[in-house]
Amino acid sequence: MAKKPKIPVKILSICGSGVVTSSMVANKIVELLGDEGYDVSTVEANPSELEGYCMREKFDLIAYSSPIGDPCGVPALNAIGLITGMGEEEFVEQAIEIFKNAGK
Repeated sequence: MAKKPKIPVKILSICGSGVVTSSMVANKIVELLGDEGYDVSTVEANPSELEGYCMREKFDLIAYSSPIGDPCGVPALNAIGLITGMGEEEFVEQAIEIFKNAGK
């Protein structure tokens, strides 16, 4: 039986410095959503880079662990629970709902 192809999604992971926490969040998202049938690609950035990335690329979701301003019309979820381990299931459920609403 052939495996069902994974659904591609692109996520912008935002943290204060755009390095450590955003990478941890991105890795966790790839793992958790990969288990749900998604092929996740991520970009890590800090809040001041948000607008520039949104102008250059299309994202399905913004996952943030530090405050962000306007998410450029992209659905955004607080991802601090992916660091603490509390709220992972809720994050995954909300992300999947966002993807389904976008036809993915």
